[in-house]
Amino acid sequence: MRRPYQILVPLLSLFLVRVDLTDLWPMEIKVKILKVYDGDTVLIQKGNWTQRLRLSPIDAPELKQPFWNHKPGAGKLAYACLKKNLKKTGTLRLYGYDIYHRMLGDIDQVAMTLVRQGCASLYPYAKFESVAMKYQFLKAMMEARKKRRGYWAFGGIQQPKAWRKNSKFRKRSGVR
Repeated sequence: MRRPYQILVPLLSLFLVRVDLTDLWPMEIKVKILKVYDGDTVLIQKGNWTQRLRLSPIDAPELKQPFWNHKPGAGKLAYACLKKNLKKTGTLRLYGYDIYHRMLGDIDQVAMTLVRQGCASLYPYAKFESVAMKYQFLKAMMEARKKRRGYWAFGGIQQPKAWRKNSKFRKRSGVR
């Protein structure tokens, strides 16, 4: 006959073990790309399920954002660049969710491609898997800037986060 502790100890251990769900990240999923919203946001589909995906760890110019020298078109350049580099299907590497309930991830390492081509910069508060990964992105961005690729050929752009804040202020106060 089994003793009570031989049954209770294994059962208790099941309740005491803490499973950390972050161990599941990053996940890889085959997805279909339905729509490109701007230079860093796309609509993806897996079966009947669709979701907005924000490419991480990059920040691309907004669609109406101008270049640093106030010529229009930085956002359209980023949009066209992302559209050109994405295929109809790809492997999504999922990192988590942002505060707007968009998924954060990367499809077939297109984020690194966009940085190399000068179509996107690094998001100021981005989280990286490792220091080596952060170094690779920084190195790619500096190389694109040095070789004047993408929007660097037009003098660069204001950080999209700062531009969004500035343009909201201008709209509210009526300053043009």
